[in-house]
Amino acid sequence: MSAYRPWRYGNLLLRISLGLFLFLWGLDKIIAPGDTGHIFEHFYKMQIDAHATTVVGVGEMALGVAIIAGVFRTFSYGLGLMLHLISTLSSWQQLLDPWGKIWNAGKNSHLFLASIPVLAAFIVLFMNRSDDELTVGRIFGRKR
Repeated sequence: MSAYRPWRYGNLLLRISLGLFLFLWGLDKIIAPGDTGHIFEHFYKMQIDAHATTVVGVGEMALGVAIIAGVFRTFSYGLGLMLHLISTLSSWQQLLDPWGKIWNAGKNSHLFLASIPVLAAFIVLFMNRSDDELTVGRIFGRKR
């Protein structure tokens, strides 16, 4: 009889929600490439055309699927964490001034605050990667 380990369901829930989060952001890049171009220009100070936006979107969707499946855990969880960390750090002004009183000239951007608990969830998922049991690989017999 196996021991009751509720945290394994927590890891599964984190994987599904964070993978879906990245998948939907990738899909957004494909559906609205113009918006993505503006976001890249504003937050990352780089221009990106519609073709490159589609490639980035497909890559992000693939990463989301890999995280949901729990494959290549160190790589996929780590890459998801790094991408979200860069995204969160690039919006530092919105995080430090969410109601637009200092830098954002009255622009209400408090929704950026949601990136902080998402970042924490990515950190927890990465830290628990070796204990993540309900993955595709482990279900089919791979132990790593």
